[in-house]
Amino acid sequence: MIPYILLTVILVVIDQVSKAYMVEFLSSQPNLTFPVIEGFFHFTYVRNPGVVFGIGGDAGLPLLFFIVTGLLAIGIFSYYLVKTDFKDKHLWVYHLGLALLIAGAAGNLIDRVVQVDHRVIDFLDFRGIWGYIFNVADMCLSVGITVFLVDQLLLEPKRRKPSVESSGTDI
Repeated sequence: MIPYILLTVILVVIDQVSKAYMVEFLSSQPNLTFPVIEGFFHFTYVRNPGVVFGIGGDAGLPLLFFIVTGLLAIGIFSYYLVKTDFKDKHLWVYHLGLALLIAGAAGNLIDRVVQVDHRVIDFLDFRGIWGYIFNVADMCLSVGITVFLVDQLLLEPKRRKPSVESSGTDI
């Protein structure tokens, strides 16, 4: 369990440090953007009032909603992570997905609580292929849900199937 907790902590630190650095760096840039690859990838400073892809930003969802859902997500993912068997080496993908989900939820929850305007700092802007600006925590959430779903939809059914050898029957 320790490696997954350590991974979660490292990812949250990377998320928070990258956000702090980008706020400092981009606040001095014209239009709050810095082209890394012109027209394709920029660092662009925005403060997201909503949830995924800015959804709900204009709805004025209360801060309490974001805090409760963030804490609930962290609590549920943590519960499932802690209650699993870490001796079973077949569950590493499941554990990885949960660790990424916890890190992503925690990174964005910290912004909601710590930032004066309670908005999430976003700065990764792939203009050439994606219309949304995101951050490290968002990447953790996206990759985490993908890894978790791969585990649950593809790997878990294989783990549940009894092997022919362990069933004690001859075919």
